[in-house]
Amino acid sequence: MNKPNGNYSVAFPKRWWYPVCRSSSLRRRPRAVTLMDRPLALFRATSGRPAALLDRCAHRNAPLSLGSVQEGCVRCPYHGWTYDGEGRCRDVPGLLVDSSSPTRDVEAHAATEQDGFVWVWGEAGAEPTGRPFPLPKLQGETVFPCDLDCTLHAALENTLDVPHTAFLHRGIFRGVKPKDLKAVRRNLENGCEVEFVGESVGLGRIQGGPLASKVFQHWDRFFMPSIAQVEYRVEDWLRIYNTVLHLPVSPFKTRAWFVLQWSSPVPAALIRPIVQLRGRKVLRQDAAMLARQSERIHRFGGERFSSTELDVLGSAIWRLLRQAERAEQAEQAEGAGASDGAERDQAAEDEPVPDAEVVFRI
Repeated sequence: MNKPNGNYSVAFPKRWWYPVCRSSSLRRRPRAVTLMDRPLALFRATSGRPAALLDRCAHRNAPLSLGSVQEGCVRCPYHGWTYDGEGRCRDVPGLLVDSSSPTRDVEAHAATEQDGFVWVWGEAGAEPTGRPFPLPKLQGETVFPCDLDCTLHAALENTLDVPHTAFLHRGIFRGVKPKDLKAVRRNLENGCEVEFVGESVGLGRIQGGPLASKVFQHWDRFFMPSIAQVEYRVEDWLRIYNTVLHLPVSPFKTRAWFVLQWSSPVPAALIRPIVQLRGRKVLRQDAAMLARQSERIHRFGGERFSSTELDVLGSAIWRLLRQAERAEQAEQAEGAGASDGAERDQAAEDEPVPDAEVVFRI
């Protein structure tokens, strides 16, 4: 993977599960995906389990994703070389001797299915640890896919950035009556969260009414390496999650699935259209702004950020991503017998963002 030149917030830790596609989109034919600039061919191997191989035949470099799946193996469309889910070459058509040879194998990534998504382990040939991030289980669900022209870090921060909603999404979320909120930031295992205290119930121009005396319970959370989650609760009335699964395609391309889930005594038939209509509009606004932000960054040759205490999660997300990447690089350097003193010195500077409380008006 080639990192871009200049000052950009790009970090790709590999020893984690990443979402790569919906389970329903992986059918009879192979599917091409890109994970952290690495082309992969997905297919259903033995017993229908997902498999992920480097999308390059060991013979003449043809893309395996253009081939076919036969008896749980993917067959190259060029000369018919065939590989199982672990990347082992199982057949070379026309060869009269045993076709097995390590030089004919291709690299494989561990793959699994969970909650309707296919997940791939970021490091080739490695044994995964743990399971992918589990989605909540609520009564209603709708999913919005979206391709974003931005870094993974920018996409994550955008989902969890409250202040921009009063301007970019004015009238949909906030911006009608400014309110003072307290934001409490805490570190989590492999992540961090912010709890917003004192947020009165309302949605854009919909204010007051029978819920005027109630407040939202509101949390924004980041989980390594690419999960952003927003949770709202209104006591005895509503619970809603927006869990955004991000696939870092390349340094400046990120694919996202916005998984909106809710439970409420209000019939799903009434909630779903509102969620879909508002969700799509907000997503279009965010995608357009992220693309314009990226264009400006490229135009000026790199990022230049100026942050305040209102930017409660952006720096914490970046530190977690960068720390994980540096730890992997240091371990690889040790294994290769190289000196990693500089990396350790730099990593020592990246201490976790301390817990904090911030009051701001939105």
